[in-house]
Amino acid sequence: MTINREDYAEPRCPLGPPDDGGPSVRASGRERIPLPEIIAECDRLFQAEKTAELGEHLRFWRARARELGDEEGELSILSELMGHYRMSGDRERGLAAVRDGFALMGKLNLGRCAAAGTILINGATALQAFGEYDEALRHYAEAFRCYGDSLAPDDWRFAGLSNNMAAAYAAKEDFPHAEAYYRKALAILEVCRNLMDAAVTHVNLAQMYCLIDPDDPRIQTELDEAMACFDDPAAVRDGYYAHTCRKCASAFGFFGREGDERELHHRADAFHAGH
Repeated sequence: MTINREDYAEPRCPLGPPDDGGPSVRASGRERIPLPEIIAECDRLFQAEKTAELGEHLRFWRARARELGDEEGELSILSELMGHYRMSGDRERGLAAVRDGFALMGKLNLGRCAAAGTILINGATALQAFGEYDEALRHYAEAFRCYGDSLAPDDWRFAGLSNNMAAAYAAKEDFPHAEAYYRKALAILEVCRNLMDAAVTHVNLAQMYCLIDPDDPRIQTELDEAMACFDDPAAVRDGYYAHTCRKCASAFGFFGREGDERELHHRADAFHAGH
């Protein structure tokens, strides 16, 4: 299965927290949910691999945002829920989160900002995971327009978007478009020196080449490139690194590289054990 950025990236709210890190008050006098604290707890639960608790945490704060009438806060939580339900395979609730999130985006009239692009990507990735490839690609195209109006062409977020579009095209067996978007992602990631995202992209390319021809020599070349990213001294061995190791490990095992698979699991285990 193709690995997407949301499989390993730490949760981040797309609309941004209040500047002081605590609850804020709207002009109407209503409170907003404390997004910095909420996202910090998301990070903690994510790194501890406590998936069920993360879901309960997000559902609680979505309900609280609705009680307060904090629509921006609710949209941020919905964006996180899209990824959470995709990762847990909960199709019904995942599609509902996408539907509710996109409806709220329209109500808030966000326009073509980077935050809108990020929410569109989260929703499209969930749609893609649940087999809705054509709809996902339409929303990815919208996200590209949002990012194009807001970000520099070599911003790392374009790499994540390109990776996701490549995966959708690969799922549709449109391999020329898929390869083009994977290569676009790598070009940006090399400039940014984003080693973990580059490792994932190389693994995705290996998996795509296998779909075309299981004996394609480029499979092993891409896996070698991915391991070089993991072994690079510049790679910071944090929760992001550990989760990427865990998610990529099975691909190495699938291609007969059991030693690399064990090593990646060992590195993830070492991080969670505090070593």
